Order: sequence, then C-alpha cells, then structure tokens
Amino acid sequence: MGSYASASMIRCDVAELIRPPRRIKPSESAAESMKVVSGDGTIRDWSPDVSPYMVEPLDCMGGRQYDAVIFAGPARTGKTQALVDGYIAYKIDCDPSDGLVIQISEEKAREFSKKRIDRMLTHSPNLARRLSPRGHDNNVHDKIFRAGNYLGIKWPSKNVMASSDYKFVLITDYDRLSQDSGGEGDPFTLAQKRTQTFGSTGMTLAESSPGREITVPNWRRPQDKPHMAPPTTGILDLYNQGDRRRWYWQCPQRKCQAWFQPVMETFNFKSRKVFCPHCGTEIDPAKKRKLNEQGRWVPENGVLNKQGVLLGQPRQSRIASFWMEGPAAAFQTWASLTEKYDRAKETFESTGSEQTWKAVVNTDWGRPYLSQAMSEEARATDLTDLSEDFERFVIPEQARFMIASADVQGGQNARFVVQVHAFGPNMEQWLVDRYEITESNRPGVDGGKAPIDPASYPEDWDLLTERVLGSTYRTQLPDTELRVHFLVVDSGGEDGVSENAKAWWRRLKRENLSDRARLYKGGSTVTAPILRRTRIGNENRKDVQQLLCNPNLLKDSVYNASRRQGSGAARLHFPQWLSAAFWDEMKAEIREPSGRWKQIRKRNESLDLCAMIWAGALHLQVSKINWDKPNQPWARPLESNINRETKQERQARKRPASLAKKKKAPRIAKSDWSSRL
Repeated sequence: MGSYASASMIRCDVAELIRPPRRIKPSESAAESMKVVSGDGTIRDWSPDVSPYMVEPLDCMGGRQYDAVIFAGPARTGKTQALVDGYIAYKIDCDPSDGLVIQISEEKAREFSKKRIDRMLTHSPNLARRLSPRGHDNNVHDKIFRAGNYLGIKWPSKNVMASSDYKFVLITDYDRLSQDSGGEGDPFTLAQKRTQTFGSTGMTLAESSPGREITVPNWRRPQDKPHMAPPTTGILDLYNQGDRRRWYWQCPQRKCQAWFQPVMETFNFKSRKVFCPHCGTEIDPAKKRKLNEQGRWVPENGVLNKQGVLLGQPRQSRIASFWMEGPAAAFQTWASLTEKYDRAKETFESTGSEQTWKAVVNTDWGRPYLSQAMSEEARATDLTDLSEDFERFVIPEQARFMIASADVQGGQNARFVVQVHAFGPNMEQWLVDRYEITESNRPGVDGGKAPIDPASYPEDWDLLTERVLGSTYRTQLPDTELRVHFLVVDSGGEDGVSENAKAWWRRLKRENLSDRARLYKGGSTVTAPILRRTRIGNENRKDVQQLLCNPNLLKDSVYNASRRQGSGAARLHFPQWLSAAFWDEMKAEIREPSGRWKQIRKRNESLDLCAMIWAGALHLQVSKINWDKPNQPWARPLESNINRETKQERQARKRPASLAKKKKAPRIAKSDWSSRL
C-alpha cells in the first residue's frame, strides 16, 4: 500500500493543479510566506523593512512590463535573499511554474540548494506543504512541487543553458560566470532564450556585484547619461542595456532636502560619513536605515523634486536595471567600508598587488575596478624616464637579500637568461644584474666550450647552481659581498626542458640546496590564484616543488611597482645601464581589459623575469617580514646576514658543490660580479 497515493493526497495534488495564481506582489508574498534561516540557525520572517531597496526590483519581476531584471550591487545588500529566494517563494506560493537557478559551479549549486533552498522550504510552512511528498521528487539539484512545477538548481553548461524552456531563470553572481557557456554564448542571452516561449510572463534575472574591469581608462560619463555605468562587460553591461535606475536618498537637512546618491563620491573617508553634495551636510550613520526606508529608485533622466515626485522623461526599456553602491548596503557599516578600503590600499602600496583592492572595490563598494595598468596616467609614463643612475653588480645600502630568475630559451640560440634583483624592506627592489649563459662546461670544437642545450644535456642545468646560486655581489660595506639567496627557474619549453629541470632540482635537494630554488610554471586562467605551491614529478613520485602562478596578476604587480616614482614600498628600481633591448622586452606585452596580458613582440624575457622574481618574493612571504627584527636570517641587516661573505671567505672556496646555507659556502670564481665587468 505504501507505493500507492491516498485519496487525500490525490485531492491535494488536483487542488494545486487547478489553483489560480494569487494576484499579489512578490515582495508581499515573500514577507507573508518566506522564512530566512541565518548561518547560526536563527529563523525569522523576511521583511522588506530590512532592505527597502530590494522591494522595487523584486516587484518588477512579478509583472508583465519587463522581460528581465538586472541588479548590480555590493555584497551584504540582501540581493540574493530577496531576488532569488524571495522570487522562488513567490512562484511556489502564488504562481506555480517551472524555473531554473544558475549558480557559478556544481559545488556552489549544491551548497545553495542545501543551505538556502532546503532551509527555506523546511522552515516556511506555506512553502513546505507545496513540496511534493514523494521522496524521489526532491533531490539536491531538482525540486518538484504538488502543482507539478519544477525548480532546477544548476550550473552553466551547454546542456543546461541550451535545452528546456522555463518560465523564469535566475542567474546569481553573474560576473563570476564564464561569458561563453559551453561555446554557445553568454549566460544571460541563453537564459532569455529559455524564457522566450512564455512571452511577457517569462522573467530572467541576473544579479551580481561588479567583477569585470573598466575597459576604457579615459572614459568620462556623458552629461546626458548621468546613470550610465563605465564601459565594461558582465553585470554592468547588462545594467546599461536597461532603464538604469540608481538609489537616491533625500538630504535630511530641512533647508536642503535635495536628492542624491550614496556612493563613493559622496563619502568622506576621513569622517567615515556620507555627505550631501548639495549642501555639504554629513549624515550620522544611525540615520542610514531611515534614509533607506525613504529612499527611491530613480531611472535615468528622471528627477525627484523635494516632495518626492518623479519628473522628466525616464529612459524606457523592457529591462528593469538597478545599481547601488556600498554606503547604502543594509548589512555593511560605514566604518567597515572605510577600514576595508584603507587596508586594501595599504596592501597595494606595500606589495604592488591589486587583488585585495579590486575585491574590496567590487564586492564591498559595488563598483567596477580600473586597473593601474589600464589607467591613462600610467600609460603616459615611459619606463625609460624612470630609470636611475646606480651601479651594476652593487646592491644598495637598504638591500638585505637577492632573488634571481632564469628563463630557458631553446632553439639554435639556446641560453639561460638571468636577472637578479636586490630586495630591501617592504618589497622595494633594485635590478642589479642581467646576463645570459650561453656556453656549457662541455668541450666544443677548436678547444672551446660547446653551446649550452638545456633540452638535451641535463648537466647544463648545473650552470645555474654554479653561476647564479654561487654568485656574490658587492655591498656598501668594505670587503663584504652578498650571495644570491633564491632562484626561480622557468621549467617550460621544448621537449626535454621540463624533465631536465626536475632532475636539476633533485640534485639540489641532494646537496641541501633545494630550499634556495623553485621551478616556475605560469597558468593561463585569468582568475587563478596569483601563486600556488605544487609538487610535480612522475606517476610514482611527486617530489619536485614548483610554483604554479597566474602570470597576469604577477605582471600587474610588476607594472605597478615599475611605475612608482621615488623610493618606498613595492617600488621596482631600474638602472640606466640597461640596453634598449631590455626596454623593448618590458613593452612586449599589453594588458587587455579581460585582465590577460597579450604578447605583441617576440622577445618578452624582461617582463617574464620580473614576474618570476615577484613570484619568488611571494613564496618567501617577503611582505610579511618584520623588518625591524626579522626572524629570517637572510633578511637581516648585512652585518648579521647569513648570506654575507668577505673577500677572504670567497677566495677560500674549494669546489662549487658546497653552496649550502653556510657562511663559507664555496663558489667558482667565474660566477662572481668581477667576471662579468
């Protein structure tokens, strides 16, 4: 009997099938039916009073006036809770129909289903009773209800985005999705195709904090388009296609009462307060909730008078698009906004990395980011104009240690291209040497030495041990030199290079030198972490340590550090003795709006070598060193530095094999600075 439906169940199911839609607004339905379950298990009713700015976007999704709703805003605004959870609750309770939720990945879809949808359905009685009682109708990615309506919780793929029709498709975190779903096109266009069958009753939502960079660095907002977002891709590009609504507050100053946007331009970072741009009045943070309750969405070319009446001729579109920024976010304090921004800016100034700054601007402030490499001011600076007059082979007084990088070039002109940077406190660095290793220790014709061939001869890699890790450079102290502390070597290239590179690193390990070198590999994914420590080898043994890096982010950091003027944190100093070929190589790549660096000239070793040295500094966690009292013996002042060496100690070396972390580590004479003068 357990496998058969009861008469009462059949009556309930039939009743659901013939029940007409309830004609109420989605925000009213969500407030009436939806329970919100927080991470700590607290259960409460969803209330429009908490995030009043979400009411209008949600209600736009319930009518026939719009085909789509676009919402761009920072994190902690409650946008997903209202526009996705709230709309699903409305469709379940008031207008049963098939729908699809698109998350950024299968893992995120599973998490969203379990942590949000399942909890909402379990704790919302009005919704729970509409769920199908049959166990097989309810799994992680598929929900079926008594009325027969289906809810899919999926991720972008060719099958999902180009198959069944749905009355509504909701896309979350849009700017973190690939803009080409399975080779079929961008997710929003594909989603609209899925709802097209339902005509004016279909609805497509895309919501996200901005995550794409500005593509035109010198763009200025047209006067006749005051709400237009800067040129970019993703959620703000979709916003620009709609009616472009921005969130406005009315100045609480009785003599003013003008309307304005709570955005970065109307935020005082020193006082940590929003101010009215019309009268200059600063607003107490305690008034934010009331200002949000009385706030208004204003479409482009619409104007509010003091009485709150909308005047003008607002922009018309079948897409209702909304964009708000961090100061109005219900769950974000102004003090927090300021602190996050200031900390991110400090990180950039001390390390040259834009990652944290970009994330704060995007997710906390709700704005698109303009990379330093794309800015008009940075483009106007020629690197050669910033070069300085300092000696080759001599490390500056401030420097504490050196990092070298080596690029492997194959073919008829095979060689190792080596670059050495001296590092001082707070990631400040100086390029002190650049050279090529072209001859091996193998005998060649006419009594000379054979050209090196890193792809064919494993022993040629030992030249890096002898001539790079074994080299010393003069210091400002009398009779004192400093050994290179760390070496990063590119392990890619023609057949044989990778295997010989791994064999070389294993030899270093046997000589207790492996802590002073890492193999390097650059990835191709723009969104990958800037650095990951991995192990490579063969099927049976992953014993070689490698730095797997995002070269795009590394080159961003190099670009920023190289264009700073004066001395200080994260500054990369270039000397005047560098050749024209070096500068050509530094300009061999351009940064595309996608964040990817594109090579436009054949030779780009200089830029790659700088990026590899930056990866070495990140691996050594240079930015975390306490420079007043460093724990790392190689980062201490020269008088007590483990890599310092007197002329007598250098001359006392007997053989190149003993290069370990000892003060009297030997090195061969031809690898020192004097042999390259």
